[in-house]
Amino acid sequence: MTDIQETVKPFRIAVFADFVCPYSYLAVEQIDRLSREYGIQPIWRPHWLHPETPPEGVPRECSADADARVERRNAWMKEMAPEQFERMRFPDKRQYSFRAFEALEFAYDCGLDFAYAAALYDLMWTQGRDIGETGTLLAAAEQSSLDPAGLKTALDEHLYAQRAFDAVHQAREVGIMNTPTIYLGRTRINGWTYYEVLQSVMEKQGLRPREAVTN
Repeated sequence: MTDIQETVKPFRIAVFADFVCPYSYLAVEQIDRLSREYGIQPIWRPHWLHPETPPEGVPRECSADADARVERRNAWMKEMAPEQFERMRFPDKRQYSFRAFEALEFAYDCGLDFAYAAALYDLMWTQGRDIGETGTLLAAAEQSSLDPAGLKTALDEHLYAQRAFDAVHQAREVGIMNTPTIYLGRTRINGWTYYEVLQSVMEKQGLRPREAVTN
């Protein structure tokens, strides 16, 4: 017998990502478009790529191999997402993500996790701000209609530290390894992909853009 609760379970879009991942930055615009076209509010969840990073960050590796990896990455991103790539400013160090995850939990409770994530990605990847700094986290709050004073209190008192840690642990438990990892209903997509692929997944699960439904 089919579980009635399962049949009425709402369609969900969930994204596991780390702010320091440039591919996750590329996904923000896609998820925003998907959200608008299909009328589904996405959930943005943390996956900590580099938990070994200290709060002050780590300078980028300087070696021939590292330079070659950067060249390959940049060439790929320039080909796949040229308009976004032109706006990007790559940091000179690996930044600390965990306080940003704490802020994301605060935003989640306010129903603004996606708006906050989008603002923070923009500050880091187009304006060169450091997400390990409280000022950057508060600036993202102002840009996403989140209460900066309330967020500062939450960060100063570590009110969401345990929840952020639990969220990171949950991502590991479900086997998240790529950033971004996108769940569209029952389908899991590992890594960045073309928007047309996301659309195809939505349609295969019976969803159509809102304009198509009303026409």
